[in-house]
Amino acid sequence: MRVAFLGLGRMGTPMAAHVARAGHELTVWNRTPGKAAPLVELGATEAKTVQDAVAGADVVVLMLFGPDAVRAVLPEVVKHASGALVVDASTIGPDAAHEFAKACATAGLRYVDAPVAGSVKPATDGTLGVVVGGSPEDFAQAKPLLDLWGDPERVMRVGDVGSASGLKLCVNQGLGVMAAGLGESLRLGRDLGLDRDLLLQVLSQTAYGWYLGQKRPMLDADDFSGTTFSVDLMAKDLGLAVEAADSDLEVTRACLDQARRTLAAGHSGDDYAAITGHIAHEGEAGSS
Repeated sequence: MRVAFLGLGRMGTPMAAHVARAGHELTVWNRTPGKAAPLVELGATEAKTVQDAVAGADVVVLMLFGPDAVRAVLPEVVKHASGALVVDASTIGPDAAHEFAKACATAGLRYVDAPVAGSVKPATDGTLGVVVGGSPEDFAQAKPLLDLWGDPERVMRVGDVGSASGLKLCVNQGLGVMAAGLGESLRLGRDLGLDRDLLLQVLSQTAYGWYLGQKRPMLDADDFSGTTFSVDLMAKDLGLAVEAADSDLEVTRACLDQARRTLAAGHSGDDYAAITGHIAHEGEAGSS
């Protein structure tokens, strides 16, 4: 296939690499130039503009920061990617997915929302989970490509356009609540005079076990620079969840506030485990 891949961030670059290694004709574009070198070495072509990237493409993959980033590039996609299938792997929320599907349909393009579950290592290993919203026919065309960065057994159509984006918001909302909740558990333990290592040992045997298995080295070192999923992205996704809900998600709003406070404390670009660390240390002498 002729594939255009737009967005070469932490996730986009390894995902696009699988496309190049599979032998597809790959053209890549990123808003900030200079990230395509590893992909060019694999045989990809770097385009200077969205128009150049998508012209003649069979499939256009979007792996962008969020709905506003998609809105910035989609007009060029629908104008120049005649007849293509747009695979939107960005986390955007269901309302935006419906908006983008309508824009594509009006221009004669097809659209599926296909956000991924997992972070940088699964993206590199090609073992991401992928949930897809779209018609059965469009899913069938997209699946061979999705299987390149996703575990084929975890690449699934979950319904019509928007359903996948809704599921992804629920997943990331849960992660954000967990990060903030653990921070308050650690702060409570501090207030009660508990040994921190003992508390973490016990908490690792609870529902926090998976999260601590991933993030405890960062928490112990108080160093969140080894980012797999950033605070910026988590704050964006918690905001999308709050906006998407008909009801008032009070707990989620509180976690969104904590994510924003973590950003304000200087953790932009750090791993979202910084939310846990920031909450845990709030109130300590000399804490930011």
